[in-house]
This record gives sequence, C-alpha cells and structure tokens, in this order.
Amino acid sequence: MRYWLNWSELTGKPKITIEQYRNALRQFPRSEILIACARFSIIFGFGPDANTVASQEATEYWAPLLFFPNLAPRALAFAKQGRPLFFQGQVRFLASEAMRLDPAHPEDGSKVHDYALGELLLAAGELMHKVPVDRPVEELDTMAEIVANFIPTFETDSITDAFVLFLRFYIYLTIIIPSLPANKRLFDVDAEFEKVFGFPLDLYTKFVHTFTAHALLQREETKLGDVPEGSLGISWFKRTNLTEDQVSRMFDTVCCRLSDLPDTKKVHGYADFEFLKNNPYLRIDDKLYAIDYEHAVAKLESGALWRVAGTMEKNRRLQYFSFWGDVFEGYVNWLLDNYASKALNRCFPEPHYLSGKDTRPICDSMVICGSTAVLIEAKLATCRADVRYSCDRKLIREYLDTRLVDGTNRPVGVSQLVTAINRITQGPKDELPEWLRGIKKIMPLIITRDDIGSSWMTNGYLNARFQNMRGPRNKRFIITPLVSMNIATLERACSALQKTALSDILQDRIREDTFLGRPFEAASSHVPRGTPRNFHAHIAIMKELDEKMRLEFDLKD
Repeated sequence: MRYWLNWSELTGKPKITIEQYRNALRQFPRSEILIACARFSIIFGFGPDANTVASQEATEYWAPLLFFPNLAPRALAFAKQGRPLFFQGQVRFLASEAMRLDPAHPEDGSKVHDYALGELLLAAGELMHKVPVDRPVEELDTMAEIVANFIPTFETDSITDAFVLFLRFYIYLTIIIPSLPANKRLFDVDAEFEKVFGFPLDLYTKFVHTFTAHALLQREETKLGDVPEGSLGISWFKRTNLTEDQVSRMFDTVCCRLSDLPDTKKVHGYADFEFLKNNPYLRIDDKLYAIDYEHAVAKLESGALWRVAGTMEKNRRLQYFSFWGDVFEGYVNWLLDNYASKALNRCFPEPHYLSGKDTRPICDSMVICGSTAVLIEAKLATCRADVRYSCDRKLIREYLDTRLVDGTNRPVGVSQLVTAINRITQGPKDELPEWLRGIKKIMPLIITRDDIGSSWMTNGYLNARFQNMRGPRNKRFIITPLVSMNIATLERACSALQKTALSDILQDRIREDTFLGRPFEAASSHVPRGTPRNFHAHIAIMKELDEKMRLEFDLKD
C-alpha cells in the first residue's frame, strides 16, 4: 500500500482545513480550476488501463513546474520513495470543491499560477481522510469500521479500466436482456430511456463511445510536456451524420455549464463526488472539457439505469432494480459460459432441486470443479452515497447485513448460501441433481456489482457472518470460508478461468489471506489489477461496435 504525499508533510506547515482550502479556491475563476482539472486528467493519463497515479516520468517532469523551487527537490525525493505526488483522487476532490464554491471568484479571465495548482492538488490529498470518532470493541464492528474507512479510497483508486464498464453495460443491452426469458424481460429499456431523454438509447450508446474514443485519442496524442487544450467541440462531430441539435442535446446529458453551479447537494464525505459523476464534463460555449474520464465512460449506465429509475414512482422503481438484478445475474453466467474452461468448470445457471415443491433455484449459479461445488449468489446491491462515503461503521454494517447477509423480507446473499449448503449437506440426496450428488467440497461465493465486494475487509465481514449463521456440520463435506468479489474482479479472473478451475482461484485467495481482509486482487496470484487479459469475447464485441459506429455515424475519417 502506498500513501500519497500531503501538503503539510511537504512544507512542515499545519494541516489545512476545508475552509482554508475553499478560501484558497476563491482566489481564482471556477472555470480556470475546472479546465485545469480536465488537462491534468489528460496530462497524467488518468482513466485508461485503470491508471489512477501519475507515472514516475510524468511526476519528475511536472513536479518542478507545479511546486515552488524550494519544495520541488523535496517532493521528488518523496516520489522516489514511492509516495505518489499526483493521483486521480486529488483532481476529483479539487474539481468537486470548485463546483461547490459559493460564492466563487468572478469569471474575469484571471489565470491560476502553476504553483497554486500544485499546492491545491497536494492540499486536496490532505483533506481526503476522516478521523474516527471512537474505536469499536466488538469484532464485527471493528471489521465494519475498516470497510467504512477504506471503501471511499478503494473507489477513488479504482483498479478497473473504465472502458470495461462501458462494454459491460453494452453487453447487458445487446446480449443479456434479449436473452432473458419472457417472464423476466419486464421492461423495454430502450423505450424507458427515450421517454426520459428524448432520443434513442442506441444513438446515445454510440455517442458515449465517441466521447470515449476522443478521450483516448487525446491521451495517446499528448506527449510528455504537452499542455493540451483539452476540449471536445461540437465542430468535431461534423465528421459524422449527426445534426447539431442532436449533438447539443446529448452534450447536455453529460455536462454542466457554469450557470448550473454551484453544486448545492449535501456532501456525505470527502470522496462524495456524485455531482461530478453526473456531470463529468464542463461545457463552455460549444466546447466540452472532460474532467473525469471514468465517470464520463460510465454515463451510459448512469443514464439508462439510474436516471431512468429516478423518474419512476417507488414500486415501479423497485421492479426496475429487480429487473436489473436479473440482468446482472445473466451477465455473471455469460462470463462463465464464454471464458471458463469447460473441462475444468462445469457451469449451471440457476440450478434447481428435483423436488417439485421448491420452485426457487438452489443459488444463482453453480460451478462444478471436479468434486468441488462453487455456489454463487450475484447481487446488484448498490451502496447509496450517504452510506458509501460516510465512513460510518453503523451505516455500513446495516447496508452489509440488509443487502448481503440477512435481507429484509427474504433471505439474501449469505443467508441464501447458508440455506443452500444446509440443504445440500443435510437434505435427501435424491432431491439433488445427479451432477451434484458426488460433491465433497463446497465453496460459497458472493459476486457484487458494487465495488464494495472486493474492497478492504468486506470479505472478512461477510465470512464472519457466514460462520456464525452456519447450521449443523456434516463431516462428509468440506465447507470453505465464504469468498466475496465484485464483478470487475470476476472479469479480471476470466483469463485465469480459461486454464484454471474457479475453485483453485478461490482457494488461492483464501490461502494468501486467511483473514480475508485484503482486496481480492491484493491476495490473488491469478487475478491482476487493471484491464482484463485475454478478453476475447469483449474485444470481438468492441470491434463490432467500432464498425457499427463508423458506418452509422458516417465518420469521414
């Protein structure tokens, strides 16, 4: 684990307060700060390949330009010790605070000195923490405290390539939803989207893809030392067959204008960048500045899922989320079907007992690896912003228990797996499918859409609850600790699954971190962070989309 360098540590001055930080921001026009953030994102290459920290080469070049001459050598000495000077979270914090300023500096054309920007970046990192109010005593509270304190940082230092998020949702729309059985295909997502936004979802998909391609191109073309202009203009779309009105309306779904500021939403914690997530671009006249690449790429999902859901009345919204839960389960099974070696992993989506009385599946999916059964529960289980960024163990514990352990009106996650394991090990054997009767070992696995599934101590907490809830032990079976991961971890595991049993990947994770406190990737020799490798099915879909976009947008070059 690496710790970023803070301003007070570099200068020897007292730690800055949030009010001092905001007063410093008020010395400069908001637009200048936000445009600088967009340029930093490009200069440091944040976003693609899950890059969240400036390279050593970029750090060595930019530190002398962004720090006063008496501070730059000291800053570089810290950098050589592995301390990050520039990272994505700083830019998000700086941009979010600039968006919240009220009052803000007049838009009078004055500029921000490079040294001031360097100071604002390091000071941003200093403010990205929360001092615990008290120390928990009970073990589960201690675990929940770790989850609560680390999930904001884990999200900020995302190990997921944002373009994979786009591809994932595109696969939902084009493969998973059309393949759902009729009784689960309860919503016409295209129609729901067009009703809210006024233009087709298919067009918007290609539009977001175009934004992404432009952002990647900017990063590829920017050489060390370049200061890019950093904007995407409506004129760029003249090479397509889209009208100016279409482009302008779609611009407005991903951006804010200076007239839309300040952001007045309640702030739930230092990593609460919800307004920036919703508005990752700044629009000035006919130019868009991409402040945050990852949030921009995620606009397809945030529009089709969250913005649409936000327009629905409560009962229909809950049905909509349930529908997306089925879509998520479908994607988990699609990954296993497309990537897992059939010789080492026999996959059974929604397996059922042979007893006609029980209509519910044993679990969402099961993978048989020799004499081992991996029982999978796939959970959408989105953690709300007021919980995620609160650093409050009570709120996090309530979320984990309600969404992943006990449920409210029915069992979920851990309790579902406990029920399934008890029935498999204690119930009549003739109620089990033939392929399940010779099993000697069971591995329970929870896969979440939310990042929290692979974050610090989440797995430890869920396993502790699992061990407490387990029923009578049957000595004929080995029941391993429960493992959790998020969907991005499963995507990164796809390369290993092509030549390794899922049970071996999970056993390796357990062996490397028996307390199950570290993020999955930090305790796995099979699953690296960053862009998934050998992602052949996704790459084929991406190439197909590229060609469709070229033809349908009538790209000139």
